[in-house]
Amino acid sequence: MGIMNSKIPSGPLDQKWTKHKNEINLVNPANKRNIDVIVVGTGLAGGSAAASLAELGYNVKTFCYQDSPRRAHSIAAQGGINAAKNYQGDGDSNYRLFYDTVKGGDYRSREANVYRLAEVSSNIIDQCVSQGVPFAREYGGLLDNRSFGGVLVSRTFYAKGQTGQQLLLGAY
Repeated sequence: MGIMNSKIPSGPLDQKWTKHKNEINLVNPANKRNIDVIVVGTGLAGGSAAASLAELGYNVKTFCYQDSPRRAHSIAAQGGINAAKNYQGDGDSNYRLFYDTVKGGDYRSREANVYRLAEVSSNIIDQCVSQGVPFAREYGGLLDNRSFGGVLVSRTFYAKGQTGQQLLLGAY
């Protein structure tokens, strides 16, 4: 049975993140300041992780092994960032983003992680906008998006030819 034969994943895949959140050991808020977290890398993933953990109250130390944090590979991401917001009304959905991402990764992706990414994709765009990332906009002021990477729907939000740099500046 192929991945496209079932419209919405059911069972363990769509419940994996919720199950993990419910079973993980909690850290007392008073103890968070006693825990040091080391983040290696200051690209989009490292910068976002460091900001989120610091906001939660952990002591975060970030290390950059390049000569500057601005040399992160995230700078090279020019095409845009995908989210299943369905602005064009072309039938986009979290499941379709999940399927396209798994297919685009030659079916080598960790499906539970890709599914969670598809679930939070719309919130990621909203978070980036609130941090000041200057995504392209239509004449009416709404966020513009385009079809990118061979998909049949328009879900790529972009900041001209410098999306990676703008996302990185927003994270900083």
